[in-house]
Order: sequence, then C-alpha cells, then structure tokens
Amino acid sequence: MNLAFWIALLLSRTEAPPPLPALPVSSGSGPIYVGNPATRFVLESRPLGFDPDGNARWLVVVRFLDAQNAPTRIMLGSNVDYRATGGTTQWQPRMRFGQPAAIVSSNREGRISLTAVCTMPRLGEARARTDPRVWKLARTVAAPLGPHAIQIGWFPRASAEVRITRFDARGNEHVAVVSPPSSNYLDATVRPARMYRYVVRVATHASNTAWIRTPPEMPTTSRTAISGKGMWLSFGTNPYDDHYAGELDPSAVVDQAARAGLHYVELRLAYGAYWQLSPDIKVRLDALVDGLAARGIKTVAWTVPRAATFEDLAQAVHAAMYRTAHGTAMSALAVDLERGDEFMHDCPQGCSAMETYIRNLRAAVGPNYTVIATVEDPFLEHLDNDKYPYRVIAQYSDVLQPMTYWRMLSKGPTNAAQVQRLLADSYRTLAALSTVRRPINIGGQTTPEGARGATAPDEISASLQEARALGAIGESFFDWSGTSAPQWDAIAGYPWN
Repeated sequence: MNLAFWIALLLSRTEAPPPLPALPVSSGSGPIYVGNPATRFVLESRPLGFDPDGNARWLVVVRFLDAQNAPTRIMLGSNVDYRATGGTTQWQPRMRFGQPAAIVSSNREGRISLTAVCTMPRLGEARARTDPRVWKLARTVAAPLGPHAIQIGWFPRASAEVRITRFDARGNEHVAVVSPPSSNYLDATVRPARMYRYVVRVATHASNTAWIRTPPEMPTTSRTAISGKGMWLSFGTNPYDDHYAGELDPSAVVDQAARAGLHYVELRLAYGAYWQLSPDIKVRLDALVDGLAARGIKTVAWTVPRAATFEDLAQAVHAAMYRTAHGTAMSALAVDLERGDEFMHDCPQGCSAMETYIRNLRAAVGPNYTVIATVEDPFLEHLDNDKYPYRVIAQYSDVLQPMTYWRMLSKGPTNAAQVQRLLADSYRTLAALSTVRRPINIGGQTTPEGARGATAPDEISASLQEARALGAIGESFFDWSGTSAPQWDAIAGYPWN
C-alpha cells in the first residue's frame, strides 16, 4: 500500500452528489431544496473500516424524503445535530457526501449508536446502530503518511505492551515497543521511496501488514514562497454557495493578482479530511495555479485541520504534494491551526491536538519542505502558551503567520496609526511566545469580518508599511472574495520588492 493508494481510498469516501438542476427550489425563507420540501428523514450508514489511528470508523448520512417518500435534497439552510454512544462524532461538510453526514470513531469493542436530530427544518430525530465486532475487515492497518512516516493502527485499543517489528525489502529488522494503553504508532524512521512491512504483536496475538511503499522525497522549498504580498483564496464546492468554484474565472484572478503585485496566493485545498478539488473544480483550479506560475506568482497550499487524525493529516500532505495536470507544484504548505468546534476544538483538547498535528506533519514531510503555521493572534486574543501552543508549533514549522485581524478582534474603532501599533504589539508578542526564532508573515484583514466592517484602504497601506518595518517577511490578506477595488488599489500601491 502506498500514499497514492490511501489518498485514492480517502477520496473514494467522498461521494459525488447526483447532478443538480439549474434552479433550486426555496421554501420561503427556509431551506433551499432540490426537489420538494422534506417531511422526514432517514439515516443510511456503512462501515468505513479500521484506520491507521486504530479506530473503527462508521459513516452515517442523512437522506431527506418528501411527503410522497421520494428523495429530496437540501442544499442550504438545514441543520442536523449528532449524539453518539460508544464513539466520538465529527460532522462532515455537506458536499463531501452530498447531504449532511457524520463519521463516528471508536477505539474500543462494542456497539456504537448515533442519534441525529434535524432542527432546521424541524423533522425530529432518527437513530442508527452498528457493532464493529461483526465487521469482516482487517483490524491492523498501516499506511504511509508521507515520505518520512508510516502510521500503524490496531483495533481495539491495547491494554498490554505492543511490540512492532518492521522489515524492509532487504530483510533488515527494526523493533519498537509501545506502552499501554495504545492504538497506533507513528514510525518516523522510514526513508522515502522504500518498501516496508510490519508485524504487530499484542500479548500472544500477531498481525501482519501488507508491503507499504513510502512516497518519493518532497521537493526542497523555502520561506520565499510566502515572502512579500499575498492573499488567501477559498472557494465553495456547493453550486449554491456565494463563491462557488465552478464560477471562478482563473484568468480574472491571475490578472488581479498581477495588478496588485502579489508574490503568492494561499489557495485552500482541504477542510479537515475533505478534499475540495472534485474533478470539475480541479480543471478551474489547475488553470488558476498554472496561470499564476506563468506570471511568476507562487501558490501556497492552504489546509484547515479539524483533528489530529491520520485522515486529516494525509490530506494536508496530499495538498503539499499536489501538482496540476501540467505539473505545476505547490510552493509551500500553510496549515490553519485554530481552536473551536469547526477547527481543532477548544483547549486543552485542542492545544494537545495542534501539538500532535504539527509534530506528525513535520515527521511526514521531512525537514526540507516549508510548513507555514497560521496561528491565532496572541496579542489581540490575549493568549499565552497555556492557552495556545505557540512554542511547540514554532518548533515544527518554518514560518509563523498570526491572523492579525484588527477590525474583527480589536475592542474599538481603528485608524492607520492604531493598526501600526497593534501590528507591532502582535509581532513582538508572538516572537516572545514562540521562543524558537522563526520568520513571521503577518495575516492582515480586508474582508468585513466582525462588527466594524471592512478595513479602510489607508489601514491596509499602514499595515504593509509596519509589517515591513518590523521585519516581517510578508503580509497576506484575508480574503480574496471580501476585498474591494479600493482595497486592491491600496495593496497594489505598496511596492514590497
């Protein structure tokens, strides 16, 4: 098994939704339907198998039905809450499986049940159950996370010592012992483009994995990938989203980037384990990346982690390794490490997850690929190393990028002089908290996030001047869709050479 196989398997678990009609149907101010309004819903479920985290994973998808029991789809405006017994639940983006869905994970034997409650529209609740003890699937699984790491998982969680013996193609052995309790082991001593297999022994029981090939070495990249002026660009995968990728004009984006003097664009490719480049979207995004490269503008792969799981990390590595159909590569990888239910969860759970994530990501890609850690702003959000793991994140990343969204996070109105003072305080606070000296790229704000609206053009100019004066290697603005013509002019007017 190689990384390409595992990524293909992950992508196969993202279902292609059926074709949509040209116009949706709206039920007043409520949900947007393709079909008739829903009167009830049912749950469809299936095992996803056992994974390299040592978890049993179970997919549950919501299927809406109309008054005639015919299938109908809600494209916007629905909400489903999930409660699991015997496992942990992660809700899934609507377009990953075509409708609302959740994945339940467990590292223990026993029944798993899930209750789904549809609160918008109010359709009541439904339940589903499974039992991994009857799944006829391999319980010891190994897969490459990147050129420098293979992860091995075993189910159920072991309460005894686990002995792992690795064999290479020449018959050489390497032994690791994992103390209980345990479900997985990350082997970060493997080499790129090599074959390995493992024997996992728990007490008197031994399991063998198939032969696994690690991917080739990652390209050597540098911090110049995110030096100078940049912009974040995200897109929707739902045809009814405001910024649907299917309506993206690659040529217009490239022209705007060149007029503004951008040095790079941070392009979001994955949200958690959801790979956002469906085949139709890939064509447009490839044209964008190729077009930017032709104008000397780099593309940085941007991902938004949701959990420190193999599946989530594998998509980040996949983004870093991505090439267009014409062979244009990503210049670096930016991982957006945030707290909250839509991200890595609140601390201490979230802080621990971020530390594991960045540590395993570095182990997977190796020392020569540029990893940018997009972090919460410590000054504006009043954070320290007890509330957010800056020190550990800095240790395993190459560049730190604080989200210094002054209009959204500051307590009062701002002007150009205040913005410069805020940037200076944020820059120095982050440098002190990280302890390991790392280059800093400022994450600035253009979009009207928060109660104070969009950033004034003179504040944008002031932020660029201050970022350069502080010694930042660049400033990237959030985000493309929320940037107005006067803001673009302000960015273009500052010559960051």
